[in-house]
Amino acid sequence: MRTARCLVGFILSIVCTDVQAAEAHAAALLAQILESKRAIENSPACTRGCVFISAWDFDGTILKGDASEGLIENDKMGYPGLLQMSIEAGYSSVYSKQDFKRFWRDYQDMDRKQGHIPAYTYLPKILKGARFGDVQKFAARYYATVLQSYYFKSSIEIFQSLRQSGVTPYIISAAPHVFVSSAGPTLYIDEKQIFGIAVAVNADGTLTDRVIDPIPYAEGKAKRLSMIVDQEKARSKKPVYVLAAFGNSYHTDSKFLLWTLGQKTPAGKPTSVMINGGVAPPELSGMFTEVTQSALLR
Repeated sequence: MRTARCLVGFILSIVCTDVQAAEAHAAALLAQILESKRAIENSPACTRGCVFISAWDFDGTILKGDASEGLIENDKMGYPGLLQMSIEAGYSSVYSKQDFKRFWRDYQDMDRKQGHIPAYTYLPKILKGARFGDVQKFAARYYATVLQSYYFKSSIEIFQSLRQSGVTPYIISAAPHVFVSSAGPTLYIDEKQIFGIAVAVNADGTLTDRVIDPIPYAEGKAKRLSMIVDQEKARSKKPVYVLAAFGNSYHTDSKFLLWTLGQKTPAGKPTSVMINGGVAPPELSGMFTEVTQSALLR
């Protein structure tokens, strides 16, 4: 059901607009996660304080569709992706402004013949020579003016309510880092809390084609999450717990969701959520909290 009301609180956006209500599972998940947080806080392990984290995939989990590839529904364009937008804006050293269709054929062919990781790591490479800051500003404008309206209402309610309750969110995505890190302002988080497929940056600020490990895809997402926890422990000198993890693909996200469930906590228990993931493979059946959602911020 669509209701007209002003966006307040954590959604600091602009003005009154017509927005869809979040699904019922948002409040239930929040209550469950925060109950575990209180239980851990009241345990002896947190006598001197604890650090709490939530871990998120981005495309299909926070955003409907794919920020890099775009969104097509019923053979109609919902929005073009940042790959098309950046090529047509002249940021690619491999493809001319008119060459998006050729890029798309190359990308699909690589994905089919070589697999997902070679294809996904190819994406930031086509931006070699462009200035990181220029591409990031370009992408940030696109998030603010187009993509933000395609954020899932329930994901944003959970994301921001947890953040306001002292749970630091981190995003781990297989999208190019220069793209996904640009979403930070629309989520009110620092880009340091966002990890995508990164390439080295030259001293003059230009992008290279040298991919930096770990690649945040499947097992690489779990490795990145483990690194985040270790870094938070070193920084805070306190116990660190990932209270919840959110993904939308059994193929790409199950590893970091399982990592979250595998933590040893002094009380409560972590929550791993699969959003619009479809039918679980037999080996993962019943492992995650499965939800479906469609309501958007717009």
